[in-house]
Amino acid sequence: MTSDTAIAKAFSPVIIPAKIRTLFDDLSFAHIAAAHISEATGIPVTIDDVVTQDMLDKVTVLSVLSGAPGKFTSLRGIGHLRNLQNVMIENQPVTRLPEDFGTLAKLTSAHFINSALKSIPDWIGNLTSLTQLNLSSQRPLGIMRGSIPESIGNLTRLERFDLGNNNNLCGKLPDSMARLTALKNLLIQSNGFEDMTVLNAMPSTTNINFHNQALGIFDLGKVRQNNSLTIRLPEIFVQAQTPDDKLYEPSGVQIVGAPGTHLDPNRHDVHLPTGTTGTFEVMLAIHGRLTNVNYRYAVIE
Repeated sequence: MTSDTAIAKAFSPVIIPAKIRTLFDDLSFAHIAAAHISEATGIPVTIDDVVTQDMLDKVTVLSVLSGAPGKFTSLRGIGHLRNLQNVMIENQPVTRLPEDFGTLAKLTSAHFINSALKSIPDWIGNLTSLTQLNLSSQRPLGIMRGSIPESIGNLTRLERFDLGNNNNLCGKLPDSMARLTALKNLLIQSNGFEDMTVLNAMPSTTNINFHNQALGIFDLGKVRQNNSLTIRLPEIFVQAQTPDDKLYEPSGVQIVGAPGTHLDPNRHDVHLPTGTTGTFEVMLAIHGRLTNVNYRYAVIE
């Protein structure tokens, strides 16, 4: 099933004209939509009023800022506002972007700040008119997980992309990001990305904040005394030790804990000591607040 087919299946439009309350799953969001329809048309309406598609099409901006009355958890039905160009939603407990959000072909700016989004949908690449996409600082901290989908490379008009301060976004930055040639600002700080090689293929004019990639603690279990314990380093550590890489940090890797831990000359591996029994934890970090990772293990006889 293609992403377009999935969207069509998930979004079965109500026959319009229809009452506003029937167009949206969440009643609180229906009230907000009614207020925006009233403002756009100059005709006062409530959720119990019938609206035409022409009235819905007049809404080009949807703005719900911090402190706005009412909380909503679902945006489903937003696809009825098919001429939306700008969406700004702050401090709302919305956990997912509904599939019909992906039908907003005229959308140029989407900001979801301090919301509760759990992931970035694969169909995000359908929004090819986007110039700004802000999914930063979802709450509670760490609720947004997973990786950036390859389809992000379809957003070739994107100028600003902000995923900062989400803590648990991880994996490899998709190679398709090299197609984002219009990108001026990329903010991916304070996450857990372990492979950012694509940054070397991005325009030199792109301003990038990539610091504070905390990769977490890896429990390696038990190992016999004096047995070899060699761990492949995350790619971000290799990048940081490679001259001419965008992440290059000349001060190198800092090792804390377990004396005897050392890097292989190839810079791809770390050798952990096993000569003494006990429980150990080793932290590897790159100066300049780029990244860190911890390895925990036990040496037994």
